[in-house]
Amino acid sequence: MTRTIITLFVTLISVVLLFSPATVSDANWTILREDNFVRQDGIEAMLHDVHFMDNQNGLVVGGNGLTLVTTDGGTTWEKMEVNMRPPGAGQRQGGPPGGFGRGGPAPLYNIYFVDKNIGFITGGRGTILKTEDGGKTWARKRAMSDTPGRDGNPRPLRANLMGIQMISETTGFIAGTENTILKTTDGGETWTGSSERARVGETRNNLEDIWFVSPTTGWIVGSFGTLLRTTNGGETWDKQNAGFDNNLFGIHFLDENTGWICGQEGLILHTTDGGTTWNQQETDSYDDLQDIIFVEAMVGWTVGGYNTILHTTDGGKTWNKPATSIGGIDNFKGVHATDKNNCWTVNDGGVIAGYKAE
Repeated sequence: MTRTIITLFVTLISVVLLFSPATVSDANWTILREDNFVRQDGIEAMLHDVHFMDNQNGLVVGGNGLTLVTTDGGTTWEKMEVNMRPPGAGQRQGGPPGGFGRGGPAPLYNIYFVDKNIGFITGGRGTILKTEDGGKTWARKRAMSDTPGRDGNPRPLRANLMGIQMISETTGFIAGTENTILKTTDGGETWTGSSERARVGETRNNLEDIWFVSPTTGWIVGSFGTLLRTTNGGETWDKQNAGFDNNLFGIHFLDENTGWICGQEGLILHTTDGGTTWNQQETDSYDDLQDIIFVEAMVGWTVGGYNTILHTTDGGKTWNKPATSIGGIDNFKGVHATDKNNCWTVNDGGVIAGYKAE
């Protein structure tokens, strides 16, 4: 009888821990916003990226043009209305707003801030948003193809735009699907570049992320092990061989020599010689890793499929999962940290989770 009671007690405790919504790992990772099914507040969309300006003020973006902001470290979130119409577009009669296309606002994929005031959001269907007041207001910028249309006039570029980085006050680059690379020379007001649409039977190559370690040297990662490098400020991009054909999703450098790449099937690659060689770091994960960030040489996070969160405090020699993971089949897409004690991540189920070291 006693053994039966103990067994039932242990089972009950296990169930409580399994379905507890607050604690993710040793009281450090906490769910700040429940998933769309649980929350049911009418604001439903996949979340793709997160960025915090400091430990209190943050921004999240996702599907259908969703933008959420917080001023209390992520405890509460409010929806921000953003005008995603291209410059000069007006309201169409009997249809969606100009520039939205069918299906409503485009999804938003990536957040990037140059400094406390100037930032960008990239998204689907050639969406580029720019802020000059720290994210209070956003304006849509045009992405144009450098190849004229059939009528000989410049045409908008409609690829999904992902990674973005400015290398000076005036010059910057964006990487996107279908081998898209865009460039600005006027501080992000206009963007021009190329895109290669795939025909039936052809393989579509998507570029996922970009990182410049200096004004001249930069990297782009993408599908099928794509690794591109420039040493002339983006004038030309040369293919590099990282030794793997896995899809690569995220890249992060601390300096010109030290960097990491995350990708498909738990892949993490590490370089200490500026990308001359890339060595695999063991993760014990089979799930795709979508984003990666380091706040110092030893401390970093990567997130990905099936709500995977991995944390390192030894420069990636070991990657540890939280003691109690977030359950479910959703995928964490973006991660951002302000320091080694504060980190946030978002997933395609609408969840926002935060890490705060005790």
